[in-house]
Amino acid sequence: MRAIGIEHFGETPALKEVPVPEPGGEVRVAIEAASTNPLDLAIASGALAALGEYRFPLTLGMDGAGTVTAVGGGVTEFGVGDRVFGQFWSRPLRSGTFAEVAVVQAAPAFGALARIPDGLPSDAAAALPTAGMTALGAIDAMRVPEGGTLVILGATGGVGTFAVQAAAARGIRVIATASAEVAGEVRELGATGIIERGTEPIDLALRRLAPDGVDAILDAVGDRSLTSSVAGAVQDGGALLLVAFGVDKKLLADERIRAADYRLDRKPERLAELTRLATAGTIRPVIGAMLSLEEAPRALTGGVEPAGMRGKVILQVR
Repeated sequence: MRAIGIEHFGETPALKEVPVPEPGGEVRVAIEAASTNPLDLAIASGALAALGEYRFPLTLGMDGAGTVTAVGGGVTEFGVGDRVFGQFWSRPLRSGTFAEVAVVQAAPAFGALARIPDGLPSDAAAALPTAGMTALGAIDAMRVPEGGTLVILGATGGVGTFAVQAAAARGIRVIATASAEVAGEVRELGATGIIERGTEPIDLALRRLAPDGVDAILDAVGDRSLTSSVAGAVQDGGALLLVAFGVDKKLLADERIRAADYRLDRKPERLAELTRLATAGTIRPVIGAMLSLEEAPRALTGGVEPAGMRGKVILQVR
């Protein structure tokens, strides 16, 4: 079968022919669609070698959706024919979603797996897990009250597009950064204030849009200098959260606000909430590009430029 994988950490991901994996005490899924995340390249580079276990040759890909074709001994949660989606992070990880077939634990050690709601296409389901769960978890961690104000830096990316929608659904006022070309699309997701990149410094824009300060800032970009420059806009006791990691040590030590790097937690619970929100139409994935499996290496290294919002990059496997 076709798969995107590596033989060792640090190798450039490439399309390979590999044997179809057999499920032990696992679920085998015919992958229909997958989506890319920064997490995939971090694993390939070896940056997360100490987190989890890996078996080589390693097929990459965390997020995916497809149909169960076989189950191993002891599996009772899913059956052949079930449509499933989730974050396929098993322990050990050896068979990811950038392939025609993947195997995953019914209850992944580091991920989450669930049935696809009726009526949700596979490409939309594949777009949801990691970015959607991260957005929901980060909003929970920031504890912004209904009617409060949240600033989202990087609102046009995978996590950002979900965070705008989820926060707006909770009655939170959202101020988002975006280019002038997609500002209208970000407003449609639920943002009430837009800071157009390149028009004025973000810290000055925040003083104009929220002169009394904001309850929290979510950084989905990972720009340490940017977060340091806007931290002063957060009210006392408010939160500044990074999902791309790298919060400045001075901010970590600042007792005036709660600054932290967010690590995705409670994944099965968050995937269940994400499923409910998607089924209700409260949130939807923004798909910036649809590619073939063969184009996955280019997508992982940033070689894909969506025409509008970046959103999620989807790999059509079948």
